[in-house]
Amino acid sequence: MILSAALLAGFIAVPSRYTSVEVDIEWNGTVKETTVAYTASAGDDGRFLQVKRDFDPDYMEVELLHAEYGFEGALRSVPDWAVKTLTGSEGWPGALVVAFPGLRPGMEMEWTFRIRDEGRLSSAGLFYTYIAGREPAAIEVRCPDAEGLSFRQSGFVCSSRGDRRVFVSNDQNYRELWISTAESWEEVGNLLLESSRASAEETPPDLREAAIEAGAAGALPQMRISRGRVLITESMQLLPFPGGDAGFSVRSIQEILDSRRATPMEAATLLSAMCRVMGIDAPVVPATDILPPIPSPLGFNRAFILAEGNLEEPGEYLSPAGWVDMQDTLWLLLPGGILGELPPETLADSCGEEWEIFPDQGLFTLTVTAFGGFDRELRRKMAGRDANSLLLAAGEWFRASGIHFVPSSVHISDLYDLAEAASITVTGTFPEAEECWLEEEPILKWNRVGTVERTFTGVTREGGVLSR
Repeated sequence: MILSAALLAGFIAVPSRYTSVEVDIEWNGTVKETTVAYTASAGDDGRFLQVKRDFDPDYMEVELLHAEYGFEGALRSVPDWAVKTLTGSEGWPGALVVAFPGLRPGMEMEWTFRIRDEGRLSSAGLFYTYIAGREPAAIEVRCPDAEGLSFRQSGFVCSSRGDRRVFVSNDQNYRELWISTAESWEEVGNLLLESSRASAEETPPDLREAAIEAGAAGALPQMRISRGRVLITESMQLLPFPGGDAGFSVRSIQEILDSRRATPMEAATLLSAMCRVMGIDAPVVPATDILPPIPSPLGFNRAFILAEGNLEEPGEYLSPAGWVDMQDTLWLLLPGGILGELPPETLADSCGEEWEIFPDQGLFTLTVTAFGGFDRELRRKMAGRDANSLLLAAGEWFRASGIHFVPSSVHISDLYDLAEAASITVTGTFPEAEECWLEEEPILKWNRVGTVERTFTGVTREGGVLSR
Protein backbone atom coordinates (compact mmCIF):
# COMPACT_ATOMS: atom_id res chain seq x y z
CA MET A 1 0.00 0.00 0.00
CA ILE A 2 1.46 3.35 -1.06
CA LEU A 3 0.54 6.38 1.07
CA SER A 4 0.37 9.84 -0.46
CA ALA A 5 2.77 12.54 0.69
CA ALA A 6 -0.15 14.53 2.13
CA LEU A 7 -1.25 11.56 4.22
CA LEU A 8 2.28 10.88 5.42
CA ALA A 9 2.62 14.51 6.48
CA GLY A 10 -0.13 13.93 9.01
CA PHE A 11 2.14 11.49 10.85
CA ILE A 12 5.20 13.75 10.96
CA ALA A 13 5.69 15.77 14.16
CA VAL A 14 5.77 19.50 13.50
CA PRO A 15 7.61 21.48 16.21
CA SER A 16 6.47 24.91 17.33
CA ARG A 17 9.07 27.62 16.71
CA TYR A 18 9.70 31.24 17.45
CA THR A 19 10.46 32.95 14.16
CA SER A 20 11.41 36.43 15.39
CA VAL A 21 11.71 38.55 18.53
CA GLU A 22 11.99 42.35 18.59
CA VAL A 23 12.95 44.08 21.85
CA ASP A 24 12.65 47.83 22.24
CA ILE A 25 13.98 49.33 25.50
CA GLU A 26 13.26 52.84 26.79
CA TRP A 27 14.99 54.09 29.94
CA ASN A 28 14.86 57.54 31.54
CA GLY A 29 17.36 56.83 34.31
CA THR A 30 14.84 55.51 36.81
CA VAL A 31 12.15 53.60 34.90
CA LYS A 32 12.72 50.97 32.21
CA GLU A 33 9.97 50.20 29.70
CA THR A 34 10.53 47.18 27.49
CA THR A 35 8.32 46.25 24.53
CA VAL A 36 8.80 42.70 23.27
CA ALA A 37 7.14 41.57 20.01
CA TYR A 38 7.09 37.84 19.18
CA THR A 39 6.19 35.97 16.01
CA ALA A 40 5.95 32.20 15.96
CA SER A 41 4.58 29.21 14.08
CA ALA A 42 2.47 26.65 15.93
CA GLY A 43 3.31 22.95 15.79
CA ASP A 44 1.57 19.88 17.14
CA ASP A 45 3.50 19.82 20.45
CA GLY A 46 1.17 22.24 22.26
CA ARG A 47 4.04 24.54 23.18
CA PHE A 48 2.22 27.77 22.31
CA LEU A 49 -1.29 26.92 23.54
CA GLN A 50 -0.55 29.67 26.03
CA VAL A 51 2.30 32.13 26.54
CA LYS A 52 3.12 34.21 29.59
CA ARG A 53 5.24 36.99 31.01
CA ASP A 54 6.31 36.75 34.66
CA PHE A 55 6.47 39.92 36.74
CA ASP A 56 6.46 41.36 40.26
CA PRO A 57 3.40 43.59 40.81
CA ASP A 58 5.20 45.49 43.58
CA TYR A 59 7.22 47.40 41.03
CA MET A 60 6.28 46.10 37.58
CA GLU A 61 3.33 46.38 35.19
CA VAL A 62 2.80 44.08 32.22
CA GLU A 63 0.38 44.88 29.40
CA LEU A 64 -0.60 42.86 26.34
CA LEU A 65 -0.51 45.27 23.39
CA HIS A 66 -1.32 42.86 20.60
CA ALA A 67 -2.11 39.16 20.09
CA GLU A 68 -3.29 37.50 16.86
CA TYR A 69 -3.16 34.01 15.41
CA GLY A 70 -4.48 31.96 12.53
CA PHE A 71 -3.57 30.59 9.14
CA GLU A 72 -1.79 32.89 6.70
CA GLY A 73 -4.02 35.74 5.60
CA ALA A 74 -6.72 34.97 8.18
CA LEU A 75 -5.35 36.10 11.53
CA ARG A 76 -7.82 36.78 14.36
CA SER A 77 -7.40 38.50 17.71
CA VAL A 78 -7.14 36.61 20.97
CA PRO A 79 -10.46 37.00 22.88
CA ASP A 80 -10.42 39.09 26.06
CA TRP A 81 -11.40 36.12 28.23
CA ALA A 82 -8.19 34.31 27.17
CA VAL A 83 -5.96 36.89 28.92
CA LYS A 84 -5.52 36.41 32.67
CA THR A 85 -3.17 37.46 35.45
CA LEU A 86 -2.13 34.39 37.44
CA THR A 87 0.59 33.24 39.84
CA GLY A 88 4.01 33.34 38.25
CA SER A 89 6.74 30.71 38.14
CA GLU A 90 10.38 30.38 39.20
CA GLY A 91 10.04 32.83 42.07
CA TRP A 92 7.89 35.43 40.32
CA PRO A 93 4.67 36.34 42.19
CA GLY A 94 2.63 37.16 39.07
CA ALA A 95 2.31 36.32 35.39
CA LEU A 96 0.24 37.69 32.53
CA VAL A 97 -0.97 34.58 30.69
CA VAL A 98 -2.35 34.61 27.14
CA ALA A 99 -4.15 31.54 25.76
CA PHE A 100 -4.72 30.84 22.05
CA PRO A 101 -7.99 28.83 21.94
CA GLY A 102 -8.33 26.52 18.95
CA LEU A 103 -4.66 26.82 18.00
CA ARG A 104 -3.75 24.31 15.29
CA PRO A 105 -0.48 23.19 13.71
CA GLY A 106 0.62 25.50 10.91
CA MET A 107 -1.00 28.62 12.33
CA GLU A 108 0.95 31.87 12.54
CA MET A 109 1.13 33.75 15.84
CA GLU A 110 1.95 37.30 16.89
CA TRP A 111 1.90 38.82 20.36
CA THR A 112 3.48 41.84 22.06
CA PHE A 113 4.09 42.54 25.76
CA ARG A 114 5.03 45.89 27.30
CA ILE A 115 6.79 45.71 30.68
CA ARG A 116 7.16 48.78 32.89
CA ASP A 117 9.81 48.32 35.58
CA GLU A 118 10.24 50.86 38.41
CA GLY A 119 12.37 48.59 40.62
CA ARG A 120 15.67 49.21 42.34
CA LEU A 121 17.77 47.73 39.53
CA SER A 122 16.07 49.93 36.94
CA SER A 123 16.78 53.04 38.98
CA ALA A 124 20.43 52.00 39.39
CA GLY A 125 21.26 51.51 35.71
CA LEU A 126 20.34 50.04 32.35
CA PHE A 127 20.80 46.26 32.41
CA TYR A 128 19.64 43.72 29.86
CA THR A 129 20.70 40.31 28.59
CA TYR A 130 19.46 37.99 25.85
CA ILE A 131 20.74 34.43 25.43
CA ALA A 132 19.39 32.14 22.69
CA GLY A 133 20.29 29.16 20.53
CA ARG A 134 19.19 28.69 16.93
CA GLU A 135 15.68 29.80 17.82
CA PRO A 136 14.33 32.37 17.09
CA ALA A 137 15.68 32.83 13.59
CA ALA A 138 15.82 36.63 13.92
CA ILE A 139 16.42 38.79 17.00
CA GLU A 140 16.61 42.57 17.14
CA VAL A 141 17.29 44.54 20.33
CA ARG A 142 17.13 48.34 20.48
CA CYS A 143 18.15 50.45 23.48
CA PRO A 144 19.19 54.04 24.24
CA ASP A 145 22.90 54.80 23.93
CA ALA A 146 23.01 55.81 27.59
CA GLU A 147 26.02 57.37 29.27
CA GLY A 148 28.49 54.70 30.36
CA LEU A 149 26.77 52.00 28.31
CA SER A 150 28.90 48.93 27.63
CA PHE A 151 27.96 45.75 25.85
CA ARG A 152 29.29 42.38 24.77
CA GLN A 153 27.75 40.29 22.06
CA SER A 154 28.26 36.98 20.32
CA GLY A 155 26.11 36.24 17.30
CA PHE A 156 24.90 39.85 17.08
CA VAL A 157 25.92 42.80 14.91
CA CYS A 158 25.82 46.23 16.56
CA SER A 159 24.99 49.51 14.82
CA SER A 160 23.85 53.02 15.78
CA ARG A 161 20.61 54.72 14.78
CA GLY A 162 20.61 58.25 16.08
CA ASP A 163 20.82 58.11 19.86
CA ARG A 164 20.06 54.37 19.99
CA ARG A 165 22.05 51.14 19.75
CA VAL A 166 20.65 48.35 17.58
CA PHE A 167 21.74 44.72 17.88
CA VAL A 168 20.68 42.33 15.12
CA SER A 169 21.34 38.59 15.35
CA ASN A 170 23.16 36.66 12.66
CA ASP A 171 22.86 33.02 11.64
CA GLN A 172 24.73 31.27 14.44
CA ASN A 173 23.88 28.36 16.70
CA TYR A 174 24.33 30.48 19.84
CA ARG A 175 23.58 34.16 20.39
CA GLU A 176 24.41 36.10 23.55
CA LEU A 177 23.99 39.81 24.31
CA TRP A 178 24.84 41.70 27.51
CA ILE A 179 24.06 45.41 28.02
CA SER A 180 25.06 47.28 31.20
CA THR A 181 25.89 50.73 32.54
CA ALA A 182 27.75 49.35 35.59
CA GLU A 183 31.38 50.46 35.65
CA SER A 184 32.85 47.69 37.82
CA TRP A 185 32.11 44.48 39.69
CA GLU A 186 32.47 46.43 42.92
CA GLU A 187 29.53 48.61 41.83
CA VAL A 188 27.53 45.46 41.02
CA GLY A 189 28.36 43.96 44.42
CA ASN A 190 27.26 47.11 46.22
CA LEU A 191 23.99 47.06 44.26
CA LEU A 192 23.22 43.40 44.93
CA LEU A 193 24.25 43.43 48.59
CA GLU A 194 23.02 46.86 49.70
CA SER A 195 19.87 45.47 51.37
CA SER A 196 21.70 42.44 52.80
CA ARG A 197 24.46 44.50 54.38
CA ALA A 198 21.98 46.86 56.03
CA SER A 199 20.03 43.97 57.57
CA ALA A 200 23.15 42.04 58.64
CA GLU A 201 24.19 44.93 60.91
CA GLU A 202 21.14 44.39 63.13
CA THR A 203 21.48 42.38 66.33
CA PRO A 204 18.02 41.69 67.77
CA PRO A 205 17.80 39.49 70.91
CA ASP A 206 16.53 36.47 68.96
CA LEU A 207 19.61 36.58 66.73
CA ARG A 208 21.93 36.78 69.73
CA GLU A 209 20.18 33.78 71.28
CA ALA A 210 20.60 31.77 68.06
CA ALA A 211 24.28 32.72 67.92
CA ILE A 212 24.78 31.52 71.49
CA GLU A 213 23.19 28.17 70.62
CA ALA A 214 25.33 27.82 67.49
CA GLY A 215 28.45 28.78 69.45
CA ALA A 216 27.87 25.88 71.84
CA ALA A 217 28.54 23.41 68.99
CA GLY A 218 32.29 23.53 69.55
CA ALA A 219 35.42 25.63 69.54
CA LEU A 220 36.15 25.34 65.82
CA PRO A 221 34.53 28.01 63.62
CA GLN A 222 33.42 25.37 61.08
CA MET A 223 31.48 23.52 63.78
CA ARG A 224 29.70 26.68 64.88
CA ILE A 225 28.92 27.74 61.33
CA SER A 226 27.51 24.29 60.54
CA ARG A 227 25.33 24.44 63.63
CA GLY A 228 24.09 27.87 62.58
CA ARG A 229 23.16 26.47 59.18
CA VAL A 230 21.18 23.66 60.81
CA LEU A 231 19.33 26.14 63.04
CA ILE A 232 18.25 28.06 59.94
CA THR A 233 17.24 25.08 57.81
CA GLU A 234 15.41 23.32 60.66
CA SER A 235 13.47 26.36 61.87
CA MET A 236 12.73 28.15 58.58
CA GLN A 237 10.77 27.50 55.43
CA LEU A 238 13.40 28.00 52.73
CA LEU A 239 11.91 29.63 49.65
CA PRO A 240 13.18 29.37 46.06
CA PHE A 241 15.24 32.24 44.70
CA PRO A 242 12.77 35.00 43.72
CA GLY A 243 12.93 36.61 40.31
CA GLY A 244 13.90 40.23 39.71
CA ASP A 245 14.69 42.72 42.46
CA ALA A 246 13.14 40.49 45.15
CA GLY A 247 16.01 38.03 44.84
CA PHE A 248 18.37 40.47 46.58
CA SER A 249 15.86 42.34 48.71
CA VAL A 250 16.32 41.40 52.38
CA ARG A 251 13.86 42.15 55.17
CA SER A 252 15.00 43.04 58.67
CA ILE A 253 16.57 40.21 60.70
CA GLN A 254 13.70 40.28 63.21
CA GLU A 255 11.08 40.11 60.45
CA ILE A 256 12.84 37.10 58.91
CA LEU A 257 12.97 35.35 62.28
CA ASP A 258 9.33 36.16 63.08
CA SER A 259 8.03 34.95 59.71
CA ARG A 260 9.93 31.62 59.91
CA ARG A 261 10.64 31.76 56.19
CA ALA A 262 13.56 33.05 54.15
CA THR A 263 14.72 33.46 50.59
CA PRO A 264 18.26 32.21 49.81
CA MET A 265 19.63 35.75 50.16
CA GLU A 266 17.80 36.23 53.46
CA ALA A 267 19.10 32.89 54.78
CA ALA A 268 22.66 33.88 53.82
CA THR A 269 22.23 37.29 55.45
CA LEU A 270 20.90 35.66 58.61
CA LEU A 271 23.85 33.26 58.85
CA SER A 272 26.30 36.08 58.09
CA ALA A 273 24.81 38.14 60.93
CA MET A 274 24.92 35.13 63.26
CA CYS A 275 28.60 34.62 62.42
CA ARG A 276 29.31 38.28 63.15
CA VAL A 277 27.86 37.89 66.63
CA MET A 278 30.09 34.80 67.12
CA GLY A 279 33.15 36.82 66.03
CA ILE A 280 33.48 35.13 62.61
CA ASP A 281 33.85 37.19 59.43
CA ALA A 282 31.43 35.70 56.90
CA PRO A 283 30.45 38.04 54.04
CA VAL A 284 27.59 37.14 51.70
CA VAL A 285 28.71 36.03 48.21
CA PRO A 286 26.27 36.07 45.25
CA ALA A 287 26.84 33.44 42.55
CA THR A 288 25.72 32.53 39.04
CA ASP A 289 26.31 29.63 36.65
CA ILE A 290 26.30 31.97 33.63
CA LEU A 291 29.55 33.83 33.01
CA PRO A 292 28.75 37.56 32.70
CA PRO A 293 31.32 39.02 30.25
CA ILE A 294 30.84 42.54 31.64
CA PRO A 295 29.84 43.84 35.09
CA SER A 296 26.09 43.24 35.40
CA PRO A 297 23.74 42.30 38.27
CA LEU A 298 21.70 40.00 36.03
CA GLY A 299 21.90 36.22 36.25
CA PHE A 300 22.93 35.89 39.92
CA ASN A 301 20.63 33.34 41.55
CA ARG A 302 22.48 31.77 44.49
CA ALA A 303 23.75 33.14 47.79
CA PHE A 304 26.64 31.82 49.88
CA ILE A 305 28.68 33.01 52.81
CA LEU A 306 32.47 32.85 52.73
CA ALA A 307 33.88 31.86 56.12
CA GLU A 308 37.26 30.43 57.04
CA GLY A 309 38.00 29.92 53.34
CA ASN A 310 34.91 27.75 52.79
CA LEU A 311 31.67 28.49 51.00
CA GLU A 312 28.47 27.65 52.84
CA GLU A 313 24.99 27.79 51.28
CA PRO A 314 22.45 28.33 54.08
CA GLY A 315 19.55 27.74 51.68
CA GLU A 316 20.76 24.17 51.06
CA TYR A 317 19.12 21.66 53.40
CA LEU A 318 21.34 19.02 55.08
CA SER A 319 24.35 19.27 52.79
CA PRO A 320 27.86 18.71 54.22
CA ALA A 321 29.97 21.64 55.34
CA GLY A 322 32.09 23.27 52.67
CA TRP A 323 30.43 21.33 49.83
CA VAL A 324 28.79 23.14 46.91
CA ASP A 325 26.15 21.44 44.77
CA MET A 326 27.11 22.28 41.20
CA GLN A 327 27.04 20.62 37.82
CA ASP A 328 29.07 23.31 36.08
CA THR A 329 31.40 26.19 36.86
CA LEU A 330 30.06 28.82 39.27
CA TRP A 331 31.02 32.49 39.13
CA LEU A 332 31.28 34.17 42.53
CA LEU A 333 31.11 37.89 43.26
CA LEU A 334 33.71 37.99 46.01
CA PRO A 335 34.41 40.81 48.50
CA GLY A 336 36.33 43.67 46.95
CA GLY A 337 34.53 43.45 43.61
CA ILE A 338 36.31 40.34 42.32
CA LEU A 339 34.52 37.91 40.00
CA GLY A 340 35.92 34.51 40.96
CA GLU A 341 35.64 31.17 39.19
CA LEU A 342 34.73 27.97 41.03
CA PRO A 343 35.13 24.89 38.79
CA PRO A 344 33.17 21.75 39.72
CA GLU A 345 34.96 19.06 41.69
CA THR A 346 35.11 15.87 39.67
CA LEU A 347 35.10 13.63 42.76
CA ALA A 348 32.69 15.66 44.88
CA ASP A 349 30.16 12.80 45.09
CA SER A 350 31.60 9.64 46.59
CA CYS A 351 31.12 7.07 49.33
CA GLY A 352 32.64 3.95 50.78
CA GLU A 353 30.65 0.75 51.41
CA GLU A 354 32.32 -1.73 53.75
CA TRP A 355 30.57 -5.11 53.82
CA GLU A 356 31.37 -7.69 56.48
CA ILE A 357 29.52 -10.88 55.55
CA PHE A 358 29.69 -13.99 57.75
CA PRO A 359 28.15 -16.94 55.82
CA ASP A 360 28.53 -19.41 58.69
CA GLN A 361 26.41 -17.25 60.98
CA GLY A 362 24.15 -15.89 58.20
CA LEU A 363 24.92 -12.34 59.30
CA PHE A 364 26.15 -9.14 57.67
CA THR A 365 27.30 -5.68 58.69
CA LEU A 366 27.34 -2.76 56.26
CA THR A 367 29.01 0.59 57.01
CA VAL A 368 28.51 3.46 54.57
CA THR A 369 30.48 6.71 54.83
CA ALA A 370 29.40 9.33 52.31
CA PHE A 371 30.79 12.58 50.90
CA GLY A 372 29.47 15.35 48.66
CA GLY A 373 26.16 14.67 46.96
CA PHE A 374 26.02 11.13 48.40
CA ASP A 375 26.43 12.62 51.87
CA ARG A 376 23.47 14.93 51.30
CA GLU A 377 21.36 12.09 49.91
CA LEU A 378 22.13 9.88 52.91
CA ARG A 379 21.25 12.66 55.35
CA ARG A 380 17.97 13.45 53.61
CA LYS A 381 17.07 9.79 53.37
CA MET A 382 17.61 9.04 57.07
CA ALA A 383 17.50 12.27 59.11
CA GLY A 384 14.70 12.73 61.62
CA ARG A 385 13.55 9.09 61.66
CA ASP A 386 12.91 7.01 64.77
CA ALA A 387 14.40 3.51 65.21
CA ASN A 388 11.52 1.66 63.50
CA SER A 389 11.39 4.12 60.63
CA LEU A 390 15.16 3.79 60.15
CA LEU A 391 14.79 0.00 59.83
CA LEU A 392 12.00 0.39 57.28
CA ALA A 393 14.01 2.96 55.30
CA ALA A 394 17.11 0.72 55.27
CA GLY A 395 15.01 -2.27 54.22
CA GLU A 396 13.40 -0.31 51.40
CA TRP A 397 16.81 0.90 50.26
CA PHE A 398 18.02 -2.72 50.15
CA ARG A 399 14.95 -3.96 48.26
CA ALA A 400 15.17 -1.12 45.72
CA SER A 401 18.80 -2.13 45.16
CA GLY A 402 17.92 -5.80 44.60
CA ILE A 403 19.52 -6.88 47.91
CA HIS A 404 17.47 -9.41 49.86
CA PHE A 405 19.28 -9.05 53.17
CA VAL A 406 17.07 -8.24 56.16
CA PRO A 407 18.24 -5.36 58.43
CA SER A 408 17.81 -5.90 62.15
CA SER A 409 19.48 -2.76 63.52
CA VAL A 410 20.62 0.61 62.17
CA HIS A 411 23.06 3.08 63.70
CA ILE A 412 23.60 6.51 62.16
CA SER A 413 26.01 9.33 62.89
CA ASP A 414 24.70 12.75 63.94
CA LEU A 415 23.23 13.75 60.60
CA TYR A 416 22.74 17.32 61.82
CA ASP A 417 26.46 17.73 62.42
CA LEU A 418 27.37 19.02 58.97
CA ALA A 419 31.07 19.29 59.82
CA GLU A 420 31.42 15.47 60.00
CA ALA A 421 30.87 13.02 57.16
CA ALA A 422 27.52 11.23 57.30
CA SER A 423 27.71 7.51 58.05
CA ILE A 424 25.33 4.63 58.68
CA THR A 425 25.90 1.08 59.94
CA VAL A 426 23.33 -1.64 59.21
CA THR A 427 23.41 -5.16 60.66
CA GLY A 428 21.11 -8.07 59.88
CA THR A 429 20.67 -11.48 58.26
CA PHE A 430 20.64 -12.85 54.73
CA PRO A 431 18.37 -15.65 53.46
CA GLU A 432 19.49 -19.26 53.65
CA ALA A 433 20.53 -21.06 50.48
CA GLU A 434 21.77 -24.49 49.47
CA GLU A 435 24.94 -23.39 47.69
CA CYS A 436 25.60 -19.99 46.17
CA TRP A 437 23.46 -17.52 48.12
CA LEU A 438 24.47 -14.39 46.24
CA GLU A 439 25.39 -14.24 42.57
CA GLU A 440 26.48 -10.61 42.52
CA GLU A 441 28.13 -8.16 44.86
CA PRO A 442 25.59 -6.26 46.99
CA ILE A 443 25.43 -2.75 45.55
CA LEU A 444 23.29 0.04 46.98
CA LYS A 445 21.60 2.20 44.35
CA TRP A 446 22.35 5.90 44.48
CA ASN A 447 20.47 8.62 42.64
CA ARG A 448 23.51 10.72 41.80
CA VAL A 449 26.40 9.84 39.52
CA GLY A 450 29.58 9.51 41.52
CA THR A 451 32.31 7.24 42.82
CA VAL A 452 31.58 4.29 45.12
CA GLU A 453 34.35 2.18 46.68
CA ARG A 454 33.34 -1.23 48.08
CA THR A 455 35.25 -3.68 50.26
CA PHE A 456 34.12 -7.13 51.41
CA THR A 457 35.34 -9.41 54.20
CA GLY A 458 34.33 -12.85 55.44
CA VAL A 459 33.17 -14.30 52.11
CA THR A 460 34.59 -16.21 49.19
CA ARG A 461 34.77 -14.23 45.96
CA GLU A 462 35.33 -16.09 42.71
CA GLY A 463 34.64 -14.51 39.36
CA GLY A 464 32.65 -11.73 40.97
CA VAL A 465 30.39 -14.23 42.77
CA LEU A 466 30.04 -14.15 46.53
CA SER A 467 29.39 -17.57 48.05
CA ARG A 468 29.82 -19.60 51.23
